[in-house]
Amino acid sequence: MNPELAFIMPIALAFATLTSTGIGGIAAFRFSESLHLLLGFSSGAVIGVALFDMLPEVVALGGASHIPLAAVGFLAFFGLERYIAMHRSDGDSEMSTSSRQQLGVLSAGGLCVHSLLDGVAIGAGFQTSAKLGFLIAFGIIAHDLSDGLNTVTVVVARGNPRRRALFWLMIDMLAPVFGAASTLFVNLDGTLPLILAFFAGSFLYIGASDLLPEARVHDSPTVGLATAGGMLMIFVATQLVR
Repeated sequence: MNPELAFIMPIALAFATLTSTGIGGIAAFRFSESLHLLLGFSSGAVIGVALFDMLPEVVALGGASHIPLAAVGFLAFFGLERYIAMHRSDGDSEMSTSSRQQLGVLSAGGLCVHSLLDGVAIGAGFQTSAKLGFLIAFGIIAHDLSDGLNTVTVVVARGNPRRRALFWLMIDMLAPVFGAASTLFVNLDGTLPLILAFFAGSFLYIGASDLLPEARVHDSPTVGLATAGGMLMIFVATQLVR
């Protein structure tokens, strides 16, 4: 890839995630009940990126011994999601309104950290190859719809005003852009297998333990087909660009 294009693309695709997050946030306000098929498809796409491209790329870079770091990435994002889920629980009915609102803001902050790391993953992918960068970006664009939805939901559900939810939605939208931009000033060459293995684990968690259960809440038999469709699309894309 042209060096100038390689410099621009991570930022451009991070802005695409900004749009996806924004759409998810708007959907949370208006028609979140109809998102189960898209969430199922996104789950399959995110898992597919991890299995069909990120982990094979780690091996191709000579980092087969770093594959166990995928477990670290899985557990790291599990811990982050548990932190957020802990503050979403309904067991706080006796809390003051102010305390409940603060918990909503803390949860939104955790989601924004997640989005910042998404941007870093895009940048790391492009430092490996254009193909990997595009595929990682696609997976992130697919699941950032859910990020936007969750950011708005967790703030509003805690009694915060809508304008505060919109503020945190904007932060969540911008976070991947800053994450991707940070990689333009740091050469990750020697650590790419480690970083990719870590993010492969995080993608597996996001797909299997975050997006898919949320989609299955609707108990629609078509969710499984949508998930398989997402995985199949990524598999075909990886074969076409080999």
